[in-house]
Amino acid sequence: MTIKRTAKAVTKLLESNRETLEGMQEASFLRSEKIINDLLREEKKSFNYPIPPFVPLLLIWIFILLFPLATFLDPSVITSPKINARGVVGFYVPFCTTTLIFFLNQKFLVPSCVFKKHYIPFVIHNAILVIGAIFVREVAFFLLERNPGEGIAYFFTSYCFSNMKGGHFSFITVILFSILVGFVCGISILYNIVLRHTLRAFLQREQKSMALQYELDFLKNQLSPHFLFNTLNNISALIQFDPKRAEEAMAKLSKLLRVMLYQTSDSTIPIKEDIDILKKYADLEKLRLDSSYDLQFNVDLENEDFQIVPLIAMPLVENAIKHSVNPNGKSFAHISIEQKGCGVQIHTENSNFPRKKKSNEGGLGLATFTKRLDLTYQGRYEYKTEVVDNVYKATLILVSEKTT
Repeated sequence: MTIKRTAKAVTKLLESNRETLEGMQEASFLRSEKIINDLLREEKKSFNYPIPPFVPLLLIWIFILLFPLATFLDPSVITSPKINARGVVGFYVPFCTTTLIFFLNQKFLVPSCVFKKHYIPFVIHNAILVIGAIFVREVAFFLLERNPGEGIAYFFTSYCFSNMKGGHFSFITVILFSILVGFVCGISILYNIVLRHTLRAFLQREQKSMALQYELDFLKNQLSPHFLFNTLNNISALIQFDPKRAEEAMAKLSKLLRVMLYQTSDSTIPIKEDIDILKKYADLEKLRLDSSYDLQFNVDLENEDFQIVPLIAMPLVENAIKHSVNPNGKSFAHISIEQKGCGVQIHTENSNFPRKKKSNEGGLGLATFTKRLDLTYQGRYEYKTEVVDNVYKATLILVSEKTT
């Protein structure tokens, strides 16, 4: 009953602190990703050869084994009569065998026995390991203390597991070592549980991240064809009444597509480059409009290298121009982009004359717009629209991840 109550209490404690623990876990994953990304961004050094995976483990073992020797090499310790070969062997043999038992449990016994609920084989295997470890200890002491003429027969008949010579063995030694191995088994089980949980959480996070990235790439790939489709429609309309302007529009479109091809493949680009794309697009749209159309583009940047998701504001600019044309009155579209600190505000105002949606139009621009915002600026954006005195207003506020 006590074990069940303890398990329930631990479960309740973990559940009540789930959000905090998940936040700590996510922060740990982010730190690890940052370390890996920093390593990948480092310039290649002169030493650039594959390293076997066992080398780091080997170096750790060398450190563990050599560190106690640093204590033994202390002059004040060397002169002490208490430090001798027997003491060194008495330290290293149990240490190495216990470490080996931990490794065997962690690598083989816990996954194959404990997690599959084969508890009796688990206990039997560890009991054999305890006997084997004590046997190795006996062999080490025998080799250290044997006299001439004492061979294998003497070892098995009179020395091994016997307290007759030198006090090297006792049942207390067996009990204490068994308790130690019990702790080692418990730590190994706990280590495996934590490791499996961490790996499972990391893989789930990576799967979710890959799914989001796939969806984001899909939406991003939809954006360019949508933009190209609208622009070609505009140029097609120009060809009928102004072929020269249509030719000029095709040249500008070619330049714009070249810029988009090389600049929008990254996850973020400098805001100055993104605004340059938006201006080129606005110039293309203006070609199909008459000279009375009022198109203004106001930009105020504190940092021209401020990173922004490419073309995230394109649907705002596109819809501000497309839904502002009044065939019987004044038409305008005013676009302002202001960047300060860790944020950027994109504001559009246009005369409100929305085009009637045709049955074969999908409205892809705004659909991808809101979806991309959720994927790239989740919890870090604000988007609102309103109509005031027949003027359509849209405001988008974006906050960078680097707020510190």
